[in-house]
Amino acid sequence: MKILHLIDSAGLYGAEVMLLHLIAEQIKQGLQPIIASIGEKGIDEKPLEKEAKKRGYRVKKFRMAPGPNYLGALNILRFAWHEGIDILHSHGYKGNILFGFIPGKIRRIPIITTVHGYTSTGNGLRRMRAYEWLDSKALRFMDAVVFVSNAMKSDSRFKHLNPSKVHVIHNGIPLTTSDSPSHAPSFSALDAADLDQHILDFCTNTFTLGSIGRLSPEKGYIYLVRALKIIRDKGHDVRLVIIGEGGERPKLEQEISRLGLRNHVLLPGYRANASAYLPYFDVFVLPSLTEGLPMTILEAIRAKVPIVATRVGGIPDILQEEKSCLFVRCKDPESLAGALIRFLEDPTLGKSLTDNASDVLSTQISINMTSMRYKQVYQKVGLPPKLWTV
Repeated sequence: MKILHLIDSAGLYGAEVMLLHLIAEQIKQGLQPIIASIGEKGIDEKPLEKEAKKRGYRVKKFRMAPGPNYLGALNILRFAWHEGIDILHSHGYKGNILFGFIPGKIRRIPIITTVHGYTSTGNGLRRMRAYEWLDSKALRFMDAVVFVSNAMKSDSRFKHLNPSKVHVIHNGIPLTTSDSPSHAPSFSALDAADLDQHILDFCTNTFTLGSIGRLSPEKGYIYLVRALKIIRDKGHDVRLVIIGEGGERPKLEQEISRLGLRNHVLLPGYRANASAYLPYFDVFVLPSLTEGLPMTILEAIRAKVPIVATRVGGIPDILQEEKSCLFVRCKDPESLAGALIRFLEDPTLGKSLTDNASDVLSTQISINMTSMRYKQVYQKVGLPPKLWTV
């Protein structure tokens, strides 16, 4: 079975990491995946394309003008027809909008989509909200829609979808870093010599809170910075490192300076091998306002780093309050600070949480299970609709 994965990626973030893991497992299972990497004209090579090629995966670049470019979509379809593609698998609104509104009789290939998550939080960019609205309408015409969490499936924006086409498949991850391709250092275990010494030095000899993600409003990092101020004002020597880049950086830097935290917060920027720094964090913190099922949470579980997170997206699907993580309220620095101080006051708390969290690796979030469930969806949409089961 040949699968053409459609994606317009901006970096190596959660959806891209998930796709790379999925392709590795699909190859093991005898499928033939290809990445159709969509981008605007003038872009040479995207990080996902570079990483996929490094791993030996097949990638086909498609460059086109922005917006609903249906001439570009036709070029992709011609490639798919020529290659004998059996399933189109879209990851994100670009592929959904390009192909969701094309009638099946013209497309001639079944299409499924994975909704990894919406990033607007109600007061975000007007353009992003418009894309998300258009995307939600395109989902109606997909042969199958996969959500990465039960919370997303229950969202009122998707109540119009045919239940027989809707599935929930959690993101997955290799059970150990050694299961990742050895030639792909971005996601495999690295020697400390390969890491940024400045970050390692910052994390040494001081209790360190860490997070990994885009510096954007929906990630809630402004509240984490304010929580650090509360913790330090209570006399605790704690530092914070946030690995990632984005448009929220100026606002975060301004807040860090305003609170007098410049010597206690590190924003080192984007790192392709960000997950390799997880073992140097005492606690992994995810203060997001909205999520699908973030890969960073799965990576923190695998690295056995205790987790404090907001109760958003698919995180409550896999982690339990007080058993495998601590949940906090969104946009609430006091709640965040209170949870984090518990680790300082109870040194045994972290190990208890990580021991319990490790159990979900093999039972809920292994990439093998994720890939098998996708294969079942592929097989279902390849059948005539009258043979589908809810």
